[in-house]
Amino acid sequence: MSHSHPCKVIEPADIQASYDAAINENPDNANIATTGSRKKRGVATHSKFWANQRTLKVAFLNPPSDTHREAAIKAIMLWQPSINLNLEFVNGSEGDIRITMEAPLNYSAIGTDATLRGPGENTMNIGTAPDHPWFEAAVLHEFGHALGMEHEHQHPKANIPWNKPAVYEHYWTAFQWSKEEVDHNLFRLLETATARTTAYDPTSIMHYPIPNELTIGDWAVYKNTTISQNDRRLMRKAYPKPD
Repeated sequence: MSHSHPCKVIEPADIQASYDAAINENPDNANIATTGSRKKRGVATHSKFWANQRTLKVAFLNPPSDTHREAAIKAIMLWQPSINLNLEFVNGSEGDIRITMEAPLNYSAIGTDATLRGPGENTMNIGTAPDHPWFEAAVLHEFGHALGMEHEHQHPKANIPWNKPAVYEHYWTAFQWSKEEVDHNLFRLLETATARTTAYDPTSIMHYPIPNELTIGDWAVYKNTTISQNDRRLMRKAYPKPD
């Protein structure tokens, strides 16, 4: 089977602008869970969730075909039961989330970072082909980012026993990722404060698959293709519905 390209998140060029956008959209993004210690609220430690109950407009920029677009919408709607947002799929290019579908790369801005992209610029790309067995999983993963979720393998409590030389070699050979790109997308742990408030979840749709040969000992995470219970729990916390 051909590789489905691993996702790289779109990093904001300006951390302060990222923080301001998140707080302007949803002041709760500044409320960091602190564990008894007085933690300095740095701009790097904030979440990027949209304001609850708002309408999120989703546009497709130059979608290759109606069936391709419809397949993406069908996958995106699998998130709907767990979020208190109104997803509105619009024609044209005026969307809060603007999706291109150009092979082969998969990437997305995280949550409110989408507001930092230029008006005609995409905020997400789904590069996995619609006939690929992992197409739905790729859409679920990228849209998880659009809703504000981070990569689960970077959870501060993941404790993955990486075989780093093997990882560098694999990602260079398969995807031409530099050492810096691997460090940033795989080994860098997220701030405890900004990571999901649920426990580390190896079944999360936001987790990279990790084959045994990239770890030390007997440790692997297989390809997750569905939204996990913990993913849904986090989304219900971020976007609570009235009781």
